[in-house]
Amino acid sequence: MVIWERERLRQTVCAAALLALLGAAGLLLSQEGAGIPCVFHLITGLDCPGCGVTRMLRALAVGDITAAWRYNPFVMAVSPLLLLLLLRLTVRYVATGNRMLTRGENAFVWALIAGLILFGILRNMPFYPY
Repeated sequence: MVIWERERLRQTVCAAALLALLGAAGLLLSQEGAGIPCVFHLITGLDCPGCGVTRMLRALAVGDITAAWRYNPFVMAVSPLLLLLLLRLTVRYVATGNRMLTRGENAFVWALIAGLILFGILRNMPFYPY
């Protein structure tokens, strides 16, 4: 392994460890009832596309997939695809140092953004099932 690849791998492992620690801290705090307040909801009274993600993760942590889906179905549905994209980008960065998205990856990210916006609008409609 070339020295640059080792350095990129070290940076990636450190970033992943930090994210895992932050995620674990967030889950522990949410178990104690100290969820992350949504500023958008506090200001507007509407649910943002990410509202319910903390509860979704807490439900997943205990294996309650039905409750996780109820809290935020869009994020639950796209999470595996997003994780695959992040894994692909990480492997490419460690191997080549390339951080640029391909045209297809870029289109996928924009589709996710559009989907989040649409979900944010739909979940605030009176017919949305809560």
